[in-house]
Amino acid sequence: MLLFRYLSLELWKNFILVLLSLTGLLLLTRLVALLVELSSENLGYYDYLRLVLYLAPLFLTFILPLAALLASIFLFLCLSQDQELLAFESLGIPFVKLLKPVILLGLVSLLMTSFVTLKYLPWSKKAFRSFLFEITERKIEKGIPPKKFMSLIPGLSIFVEKAWGEGRRFAVVFMIDETSPRERGLIFARRGELLTRSGYIEFRLFEGSLHLASRDLQKIQEMEFEEYVYRLDVAKLERSRRRSRGEMSLAELKAMAARYPPGHKKRLYYLTEYYQRLAFPWAAFFLPLIGAPLGAMVKASGKGAAFFVAVFVYLVYYFLQSAGSSLAQAGILPPSLALFLPNIILGGLSLVLVWAFQKGKIGRGK
Repeated sequence: MLLFRYLSLELWKNFILVLLSLTGLLLLTRLVALLVELSSENLGYYDYLRLVLYLAPLFLTFILPLAALLASIFLFLCLSQDQELLAFESLGIPFVKLLKPVILLGLVSLLMTSFVTLKYLPWSKKAFRSFLFEITERKIEKGIPPKKFMSLIPGLSIFVEKAWGEGRRFAVVFMIDETSPRERGLIFARRGELLTRSGYIEFRLFEGSLHLASRDLQKIQEMEFEEYVYRLDVAKLERSRRRSRGEMSLAELKAMAARYPPGHKKRLYYLTEYYQRLAFPWAAFFLPLIGAPLGAMVKASGKGAAFFVAVFVYLVYYFLQSAGSSLAQAGILPPSLALFLPNIILGGLSLVLVWAFQKGKIGRGK
């Protein structure tokens, strides 16, 4: 029991340190880049907190398995360097018994990664899109800046030559509307004004013309107007926005795949995402099991070599997952087999390494 506590304490210290360090570093890097883009939006502290909340799962999905692997490698590297492994062996404590804390860490990491992958990540992607819509609505409510193309929503842009009244009245207006899947529109007006209401954004345009063209350019319409009202129902636009597969739940992915016949590209597209979410969290269980014998075998001194080994192993697994995803979407292998095959390889490798180290088939770092 004392041995279990001692190893668990060191293991979890390594895990938490690596997890916080990598997550903080990647979050900071991404936030800096994002804040440069949003620097003119006057975001508050609550907005920054929301950004962190939305961005965190993008990194946690990949960092959790890597942190578990590094924690395991660092622990057994230290045990090997301090000759504690030899001491345990001389006391008749088998190597397999030392893996109990690692197995517990693997199970907890598996549950954490599963939660992030299956629940937190889809929610955060959906919430982040809604957050961007909210920022766009705020930006429009501040008024339209002159002599600058402004994207109101995806597919809708506006340009005004002159603006006054806090950007709510303007002269010489161009609007490019590509929100419809069937046609494109160009609106020109001599003057206009912006009205904002709860859930609505309204442009009143005067003395202008409307030009509509079908996507295949086979049909063109032109219309002149004295007054034209262009209304944006922001709430409706956000609700009707087509969600990406990354925002869908497992049930929604399965339902979308069921709409298409076996072998159809769209079916494979959704099933690949479905099985990838189920398969990837298992890396957080198997990688630390591999890390234990690898850490004990690292012969170079210091944690630099151990870190390199961990990153290499992780990248190999990620490459196998990416290859499996490509094979699944191409229809070469069934998605379930293609995405779980890397886990089968990982599980087999962990068993072989543990068995070989236990039997003395592979050496220990000195």
